[in-house]
Amino acid sequence: MLKVLVAVCLLVSPLFAATAARAQDMLSGSLIEALKSVEKPELGGVFTYVGNQNAPRAFADLIARDKKAMRRYTDKLNDDRKVAKGLTAWDHEVCAILVNHYAGAEMPGIKKPDAKRLKALNACVLAPVMELQDIVSKRNE
Repeated sequence: MLKVLVAVCLLVSPLFAATAARAQDMLSGSLIEALKSVEKPELGGVFTYVGNQNAPRAFADLIARDKKAMRRYTDKLNDDRKVAKGLTAWDHEVCAILVNHYAGAEMPGIKKPDAKRLKALNACVLAPVMELQDIVSKRNE
């Protein structure tokens, strides 16, 4: 009975609520890898405020506005497709968002990439979906 009472007290404590809220701020491994690939790992803190459901859209917007970041990211995706024969669901979502951006009307500040990058993005959308740990293990083989 005492164990149950202690457990209930812990669950309703503000400390537990703060810990649970911080757990939602965890970044996905795919986002961390993407930020590393575009050489902007310092933006990880900013992405904790974006939320996991909006992170692919925010990252897509970020690299759409930075030509070097776009090149680095698509190079990383192409390498993963060659080595692991697939990409994460997160990467698929980013690529699909970018393809939709470029298919529609031009947006201010976002220039359409060259044909090679567009072809790479389309190929990424069609690549098989894999778990991040499977891709990382294939990279290390």
